[in-house]
Amino acid sequence: MKKITTLFLILATAAGLYAQTADDALNIAQERYEGTARSMAMGNAFTALGGDLGGLGINPAASGVFRYSQFTVTPSLTTSRSNVDYLGSSSNTNNTGLTVSNLGVVLSYDTGNYNGLLNYNFGFVYNKKNNFRSKMTARGTTDQSSMLGSIAGRLNLFDNQGGWTDIDQQTLESSNAYSTLSDYFWTSILAWNAYALAPFYTDDAETNYIYIGSTENNYQEFDANGKLVRDWITTGGPLNQRFNRKTYGSVEEFALNFGGNFNDFLYFGVNLNLHTLNQTTEEYYEEKAQSANDFQDGFVSMDNSYWLHTSGAGINLKFGVIVTPVAGLRLGATFTTPTRYTLTDQWDYTMNTAFNNGKTYTEYSPTGEFSYKLKTPMRWSVGAAYTFWDRALISADYERVNYASIRYKNENGGDSYFTNQNNEIDKYFRNASILRAGAEVRVNRLISLRTGYQHYTPAAAGLSTLRVYSAGIGFNIGDQATIDVAWTRTSDCKDTFQLYDNYATYDTGNTNNARNVTAPTGTKTHGMSQVACTFGLKF
Repeated sequence: MKKITTLFLILATAAGLYAQTADDALNIAQERYEGTARSMAMGNAFTALGGDLGGLGINPAASGVFRYSQFTVTPSLTTSRSNVDYLGSSSNTNNTGLTVSNLGVVLSYDTGNYNGLLNYNFGFVYNKKNNFRSKMTARGTTDQSSMLGSIAGRLNLFDNQGGWTDIDQQTLESSNAYSTLSDYFWTSILAWNAYALAPFYTDDAETNYIYIGSTENNYQEFDANGKLVRDWITTGGPLNQRFNRKTYGSVEEFALNFGGNFNDFLYFGVNLNLHTLNQTTEEYYEEKAQSANDFQDGFVSMDNSYWLHTSGAGINLKFGVIVTPVAGLRLGATFTTPTRYTLTDQWDYTMNTAFNNGKTYTEYSPTGEFSYKLKTPMRWSVGAAYTFWDRALISADYERVNYASIRYKNENGGDSYFTNQNNEIDKYFRNASILRAGAEVRVNRLISLRTGYQHYTPAAAGLSTLRVYSAGIGFNIGDQATIDVAWTRTSDCKDTFQLYDNYATYDTGNTNNARNVTAPTGTKTHGMSQVACTFGLKF
């Protein structure tokens, strides 16, 4: 996804937008159900199955299959894992947390009829989706670039006539700097106020200047006659870089369900789905000089912390049917309307700097806030299941979704603020398929064994296929209680990343002679595992 992120970051500079990207929209729009331990163990292949409160989120008609009332709760333990290679160093990180994957109740009412509507049911189900839990660490050493150099480079924006930056020192120091400049420049404001940036004058009159970071030195080269032949800026010496990112939160679905059963042949259902979204990202970046003597500014260290919280709610409708054309065979289909979210981002930054004269500085940004709307795609699915002699079953689903139909909108419903983002979504996002398969075998009256598989084709250019493997066991305790256990593992995905932007440095006084500096690129391999246990009670 870094390919898209980089493009959006470039466009964000001009648009004055930094927090909302295509990545963010895709993370919300993709649906990775958790559910009950039974549905998770069977790969959530429940479009044609019913009688399970996890399956009710997959197909609302699942409630129509119930001929009894049931309550379930599913605590789960989630572990994310990551391996990062950056500047020749490798770092492994795990992050484990306890959560609730499913909580629900379905109430079944028998009509007393022998044909027609045999029963109707009401359900309320909570299912967790899109678990955002992740953690990564990157560390390494370089003398070729720095984040402070990149932060300075953001300010060195030249007009078409080759003039100097329009963001002057007075603007950076003004009391309304954070509201005057977009949040793309907030770290530049912090760095300036923390004495980590300086103006480098390019003429004797000191009227023109570029910004350089405290990690950058100016070098001059003279010929035998003492004439200046080269004047350039570059990173002063080796820097130890360290980066930590922690993300947590999820999309939570609250489904209000109504379903029914016609003649044990047609089962129908509809969900009013209310979604809540909470996602928090915490980042910490540090670069520290191996020797402060390498740096003309006496640079010792800089660290920058970033906090972003996204919250909001959305709503959609989901319709489903299940039919049983012949004994043992079930066919199912669903349709889900687009989900319309109203979201708010809040963010802030903190920067600390230290120098070899003993001086240290700490600067805080205000808390930024921005509200907007997001529409995720409609979805449809079909499925088939077959039962063998009431001892085993197999089930398979196919789901289709067009991620190119994702749309950002302004708080007032317009989309002018997000023109670049929506254009990039059109360009890179695509139709994607989701395949789910599951199987269950009743060993005896008390024990059932299950397994499942999920296959997600790439939702955007540059992404890889995602696979989820699962297995589980179920226990019937008398006629009224069940305990199910499931294990799932998401296949490892590999992404590339940069901790800061590429930037340009200049031979002093010549804005037409820029030298591009490429930020280091790292590789992150990450995945997730879960163990879930469902306690069920029939009544």
